[in-house]
Amino acid sequence: GDRDRPGRSLIPAPLGTLSKPGMGGYTLESALRWEDKKYRLVQNALHEIAKGVLDMLQPMHKQTSVVVSSFCRKQFPFLHDYENYWPARDFATMYLK
Repeated sequence: GDRDRPGRSLIPAPLGTLSKPGMGGYTLESALRWEDKKYRLVQNALHEIAKGVLDMLQPMHKQTSVVVSSFCRKQFPFLHDYENYWPARDFATMYLK
């Protein structure tokens, strides 16, 4: 698919720790720079998807990559533009806290 096309560069994840902007990290909203409406739409939809595909008792780093990929692909193909689907992973990380 598009993801495998040579010469296509993916959007890298920001440096630092999610939700720790005062400590060299970043907030997801500021890193993405999406319109507020798009951010909220994706956030709400991914939270609903998370309920069905993620183990809500485990933190994000303990989720299997197959489950994470499923979570990412469900509704928003543009997430394929991001290296390792980092926006979806970050939304899920925040949701699982």
